[in-house]
Amino acid sequence: MADYRIETVRNGERDWTARNDRGAEVRMAPADADAAQPSFTPVELLLAALGGCGGLVVDRTARTVPHDDLRITVESVSRPEDDGRVGAVRIAYELALPDGDTAAAEALERGIRLTHDTYCTVSRTVEHGARVEVTGPDGTQLFLGG
Repeated sequence: MADYRIETVRNGERDWTARNDRGAEVRMAPADADAAQPSFTPVELLLAALGGCGGLVVDRTARTVPHDDLRITVESVSRPEDDGRVGAVRIAYELALPDGDTAAAEALERGIRLTHDTYCTVSRTVEHGARVEVTGPDGTQLFLGG
């Protein structure tokens, strides 16, 4: 299992950039921060991670099914009683399979189930939760949850 490290730096008020050690960057800001567009919100990045992880794993778990046109849509659904959290995540896999090709449909469905049951680290972490450990600038633990 890989360990990951992301550094997030402030560009300006309500405008941040996350970078990985391979040089990739993604800009984050609230949807209403006009000066920081284009950007993703943090929740959109969580949803993108779910869709991306699902797609990368389906590339392995359903490789016998042609799926170049696979589209994965991920939506968050929250209610006031969810208290500042995403209440539910809906992931939809969309792919037109040849009519009557039950073997391809079954293989794709099996691949998607395996993706979320076993192999997608992001989906499994969201489903089961993770321990969150927060330290301040002096190394003092400020929060421990999960």
